[in-house]
Amino acid sequence: MKVTTERTPNCQAIVTVQVDEEQIAGAMKRAAQKISRLRPIPGFRPGKAPYERIERAVGKEMLRDEAIDELAQSLYKQVLEDEKIEPYDAGKLEIPQKEPLILKFTVPTRPVVTLGDYRSIHLQPKPVHVTDDEVNKAIEKIRNEQATMTPVTRPVQASDLVTFDIQGGIAGQPPLERQGLQLRVDAQEGAFPWVDQLVGANANEPRAITYAYPDNTANAGKVATYTVTITDIKEPQLPNLDDEFAKSISSFETLEQLKGRVRANLKDQKQSEEDGRFEDQVVDAVIAQAQIAMPDSMIEDETDLEVNRMKQIAQRIGLTWERYLQLGGKDENAVRADARPQAEKRVQRLLTLMQLAEAENITVSDKDVDVEIDRRAMIAEAQGGRAAQTRRELSTPDNRRNLEFGIKLGKAVAQMVAIAKGEPTSGKILTPEMVQRAEDRARAQAAAEQSAAQAAAVSPSGLITDPTQVSAQNWPRGLNQ
Repeated sequence: MKVTTERTPNCQAIVTVQVDEEQIAGAMKRAAQKISRLRPIPGFRPGKAPYERIERAVGKEMLRDEAIDELAQSLYKQVLEDEKIEPYDAGKLEIPQKEPLILKFTVPTRPVVTLGDYRSIHLQPKPVHVTDDEVNKAIEKIRNEQATMTPVTRPVQASDLVTFDIQGGIAGQPPLERQGLQLRVDAQEGAFPWVDQLVGANANEPRAITYAYPDNTANAGKVATYTVTITDIKEPQLPNLDDEFAKSISSFETLEQLKGRVRANLKDQKQSEEDGRFEDQVVDAVIAQAQIAMPDSMIEDETDLEVNRMKQIAQRIGLTWERYLQLGGKDENAVRADARPQAEKRVQRLLTLMQLAEAENITVSDKDVDVEIDRRAMIAEAQGGRAAQTRRELSTPDNRRNLEFGIKLGKAVAQMVAIAKGEPTSGKILTPEMVQRAEDRARAQAAAEQSAAQAAAVSPSGLITDPTQVSAQNWPRGLNQ
């Protein structure tokens, strides 16, 4: 038997095996005995007929095909061991030639990550500032939320709250027909991008709406036409911006005190966003230095996960997958093509962090997991749940394993951020504040994706940028911690 192995840059081992005729002959005899046991030859007990009689009965070609099937399975296991191949996924078999027999195995192999000189990466986060204008806009938003809506008889103006009936849609798609919808006439916040066309409309007078979707949307190039009838118009009556307003919505006595808290909250929010952006920047710098080889099937697996996430979003908002695709203006093949680049980035990031954790000898103790379980139990209790139940659910072997994996990736990110900032890394731990910040970012991203899906039914995209979004069940197949 002659074996040649070629390893490709995308983590595939291509093994070509030229099988000796003696091996074929032996396999054909075993195949004949197997067939004669299942289909006894007249005049012979099952499995006892001579080879020649069996060959005449079923044909040499059938025996050879059965022999090839048996050899393919046994030789596959043998070449993996002899050639020291660590498979990531099941191999693919080709038979370029039957006589003499040549088998060709294409085996996806485990990914290989070679980190660059990541300790030479030196970066600093951007300073965070909050302007008076940002504080005033935040206060004004709170003020608008506290506004009372008063019925009016004039035509629609910007910022009004209107109730309306609507009919129409995009040609070739199921029409929209709803009554009693409400929205604020605000192009920045409205679910309908054409909401500004309602300005000037009178109550109970149908208005024709035409909207051409721009190029950067899922329905690019398509035109929607609607008939909208306003049934009710209300205008906001804003409360006075004074100390009484501050007292009515908070525990503060003065407007200045309220502004001070708003400023502090904005700064915390901006700092959290900057911390997340900086973490992404640092990890991206590590990835840029690294050499990452991975099999295509790993990217396909992650693409499958991304498509499944979209299907779950569609289900949550009450749409069938077919309707979700229709509203997005794409078929599943197009969705997969769009999802693949993000899937590849996810896998690159995950593999890099796993390798970084190994290079930095990052470990997670049982105590680390226990502390995380306690922290989540306290959060659940504060939100009205039961701490004991949360602890029980998180203490299963699978959930502890998920937590351990997330903590390890979080520690790897924290370690790399400290290296980039030139901070000491010896004894550095993942603090509860770091974990909380990561989870806040994860929840914000999830909420944004769901909101976008509900508003436009556009296939979501986005890169996993923090460890809390990864669980052991989502690891690429064949990988261990």
